[in-house]
Amino acid sequence: MLGAERVIAIDTVPERLALATKSGAITLDFMKEDIYERIQELTQGRGADACIDAVGTEPETKASVDSVIDRIKVATFMGTDRPHVLRQAIQCCRNFGTVSIVGVYGGMLDNIPMGSAINRGLTFRMAQTPVQHYLPKLMERIEKGEIDPSFVITHRATLDEGPDLYKTFRAKKDGCIKVVMKPFG
Repeated sequence: MLGAERVIAIDTVPERLALATKSGAITLDFMKEDIYERIQELTQGRGADACIDAVGTEPETKASVDSVIDRIKVATFMGTDRPHVLRQAIQCCRNFGTVSIVGVYGGMLDNIPMGSAINRGLTFRMAQTPVQHYLPKLMERIEKGEIDPSFVITHRATLDEGPDLYKTFRAKKDGCIKVVMKPFG
C-alpha cells in the first residue's frame, strides 16, 4: 500500500511534473489519466490521506466536463470561480482525511459535494499562507543548509524584464516555473 509519506503531484505542465518527480513524488498528468481512479489504485481503494488544492480559481479548463462548465459559468457571469480541483480533492480524499485549500477563491462556489464531505468526516483546513510567520524559520533552515529551495528557480530577471517574463510564466512557456527578480540586475 502507498504509505502516508508518499506525495502524489498532479499537474499537466511537463516541467512541474519533472520537478515533482525529481523531488520524489509520484506524478500524475490529469490530462492523460483519471485522477480519482489512479488515486484509488495507488491506495488500494482507500483514497488519499490528505489532498491540497493549491490551484484555486484558475485550473486547466479542459481537465473534465465539469471544469468546462465552470469556465462557461465564469465567462457568462453565472459564476465567480472554477472549483473543479476542490471537487476533485474532496472526491479523492479517504474517509476522515483532510482537504487543505491554499488556492485562492474570490467568490461563491457551487456544485461542491458537501454532503459527501460531511458523511465521510473530512476535515477542511484553509487560509492564505502566513508567509511572515514561516519566513524566519525557513530562512534559518536555508542559512544552515538544511534545505535548498533553489531547485525550483528556473528563471532570473531584472524588474524591467518582469512583465515579459510574467507573460512567459502565465503561458507556461520556456519551462518557466519560478522566477527570481532582482531590482538592478
